[in-house]
Amino acid sequence: MATGTVKWFNDSKGFGFITPEAGGDDLFA
Repeated sequence: MATGTVKWFNDSKGFGFITPEAGGDDLFA
């Protein structure tokens, strides 16, 4: 399972981005 750190999250809109620990592009969540 991949792990990462939440870069930012907009609670009112329900989405944000995660920076993977392994590197690479940020992931939309």
